[in-house]
Amino acid sequence: MLVGHLATTLVAKREVPLAPWWLLIMAAFLIDIIMFILVGLGIEQMKPVPNTGGPIMSSAIVDMTYSHDLLPQFFWVGLAGLLAFVVTGNKKIVLVAMLLALAHWLGDLVSGYGHFVFGLDSTALGTDWYHENLVAAVLFEAGLGVACVYWFVRNQGYSILINVGLLAVFGMIPFTLLVA
Repeated sequence: MLVGHLATTLVAKREVPLAPWWLLIMAAFLIDIIMFILVGLGIEQMKPVPNTGGPIMSSAIVDMTYSHDLLPQFFWVGLAGLLAFVVTGNKKIVLVAMLLALAHWLGDLVSGYGHFVFGLDSTALGTDWYHENLVAAVLFEAGLGVACVYWFVRNQGYSILINVGLLAVFGMIPFTLLVA
């Protein structure tokens, strides 16, 4: 849910304009950053299965126990807050960074791969729409993107070109997942 996670930073920036963009983006993508590090180290796995006749995302083999399961989220959300505190010392930015990290996980529950309490043998959580219903996942992500753009641009006086451009980017890019 790349675009959906990025879109949430628009809402965050609107609410805490003094927060650095890079910090908001880092908080929104923290568990994916951790996942890519763990995949690179061979601790987690995300392997596309080629030649399955559909989009690669819907056939990938995924194990994200330490980055995306429920129990580690307490640590990752806390880490996002700690990093925001070290960088800014601003309690509101700390709270927003923690909410962005949590929103990533909650968004993935609705539109992403299946998650678990902790490990593949524990209770399954979420819709697993990337495997089960990629069209629904894409529609959710596009809708989230459009809603976040609306929140960001409303009453700001941006030109119609900026408004339409942002809506197009955040509303249309998720559909590329259906052909990739």
